[in-house]
Amino acid sequence: MQKKETNFPPIIDGTYKKDDPHQDIGKSKYKVRRHYTAWVEYEVVANSKEEAEDAVRDHGGIEKIEWQEGYYGDDPVEVVAEDYNFDGDTDSDYEKYRGPCTQKVAECMPTEDQDIDTNEHFLNYEDPEWVHDFYRWTEEEKQESDKKVVSTKEMPF
Repeated sequence: MQKKETNFPPIIDGTYKKDDPHQDIGKSKYKVRRHYTAWVEYEVVANSKEEAEDAVRDHGGIEKIEWQEGYYGDDPVEVVAEDYNFDGDTDSDYEKYRGPCTQKVAECMPTEDQDIDTNEHFLNYEDPEWVHDFYRWTEEEKQESDKKVVSTKEMPF
């Protein structure tokens, strides 16, 4: 069997291909940490403030965070670690300096309507509207309620 000769560049003074080095030689790799703060507001139909908070706690939150990766030149920019947690302290700080985290924004009220035959004004309970004008609200904001909102719809998945 004949030995196949290969033409590798020679090793000179303990170096190999010093005159044609890899493109990354001389560069450094950095781990860069960025902190992001996110917030979200939900609108929840509920009988009380407590029930609205429970609904968000049970059915809201972060499902998935997708971090962007890419290339800088020919080199990858890769996510190597990640973490996210609920920060209740931020909620208390927000409430301390800016106002409540949970507040009533609308009330479902019967539509004010007019009978076209008699010109009589009436409240239409069949076709309600969400009223955002707090001066029109009739219900006081409740902290707690014995009644809970019951879902009549089946989840599509």
